[in-house]
Amino acid sequence: MEKRNDRLDDFFMEYRTMVIRNAYMYVKDYYVAEDICQETFIRFGKHMEDIPSEKVKGWLFCISERLAFDYLRKGGKYETFVGLEETELNRFAENYSDVSHLLEKKEEYEHRGRVLERLKREKPLWYETMCMCYLEDMDNPSIGKELGVKPYLISKWKERAKSWLKTAYEEEYK
Repeated sequence: MEKRNDRLDDFFMEYRTMVIRNAYMYVKDYYVAEDICQETFIRFGKHMEDIPSEKVKGWLFCISERLAFDYLRKGGKYETFVGLEETELNRFAENYSDVSHLLEKKEEYEHRGRVLERLKREKPLWYETMCMCYLEDMDNPSIGKELGVKPYLISKWKERAKSWLKTAYEEEYK
């Protein structure tokens, strides 16, 4: 148990800043971003043994993004993508010698955010299916039980969502 806690502490120390920044980009409130970070690591602690070390960063990033979207949706101030203002960008860039890295990331998030928001708006069940599958690492029967549909339908939704996302990304990146 102590080894597990040490491992969780190590991941927290390494990725907490990244998780807070990611959440802040959406919610624009540092204290809410800290709360989202805390919730992200609580969820991570529950699934830590199931997540390979090389996928931890991506998992934390995706879960914090989803929690930020949920916060915005539930708070009634839902927006497609918020992004950083110039003053916040400078504040967060103090640990980076090259700010262009952050600007590239911001642009990438904006593109990804627009496409994912479009999927969420146009095909909400597909969006939820993809999130449950790839972010929460749930299998088709578990997702089907959660959404109240048969597992084979979940498989079809995932196939269709992948195809839809591919087409939408191609349109966005023209």
